[in-house]
Amino acid sequence: MACGAILFGVAVAIKVVALMLAHRYLYPIFIFGDLLRGLELIDLLNLLVFAVVGMGFGLATALLPSQLGRKISAGFLVILVPIILAIPQSVKYDLWIQDIVSDDQISKPEAIDLANSFLESRVNHSGVFGFYLYTGQFPMIPTKASQMEDLAKLEKQVNSRFVKVSGIPPTVVTWLMGICFWGIRIFYFCVAVVTTVAHFKDGLKIVGRY
Repeated sequence: MACGAILFGVAVAIKVVALMLAHRYLYPIFIFGDLLRGLELIDLLNLLVFAVVGMGFGLATALLPSQLGRKISAGFLVILVPIILAIPQSVKYDLWIQDIVSDDQISKPEAIDLANSFLESRVNHSGVFGFYLYTGQFPMIPTKASQMEDLAKLEKQVNSRFVKVSGIPPTVVTWLMGICFWGIRIFYFCVAVVTTVAHFKDGLKIVGRY
């Protein structure tokens, strides 16, 4: 249990630190930062995080009864992998709220209300879940009330120019962006699962429990 808690803490710490560094140094880059946020390239760290978790829980079976060791470790992994994937979304939402507080010079409760109202208007959901849905469709995250009001106009202008160049309707563009970003998320989830399972098996082989 203690080993599991330590591994979980290390995995979460790695992801949180990476997110904070990306939020501070990469995402503010004009246009390029929004693209990186949309592609969620920082989630490639899942390869390292879930390799550590999978290997660690595989090795930890040596500390458990031989008959139950694999089942207990596998059960913990089934629970922890989705949690590790979900925690960064909460961190991203909190960092966004902090940006709104800083950029719009308002209190945190006011920033939360502003953010949730914006999310409700865009995806009909608020909070972390609404933020997760929104960023799965749109890479641009406004940090001021004025930006939130102007965002719809900006999107229409961008779509209008894109239509003139490509001839593709705006609705199709929106769908394509959504499919692209959600496809990336599904890919990263699959990478996390495959990496965890593969290194869990490697850990079992090392301790002779495979």
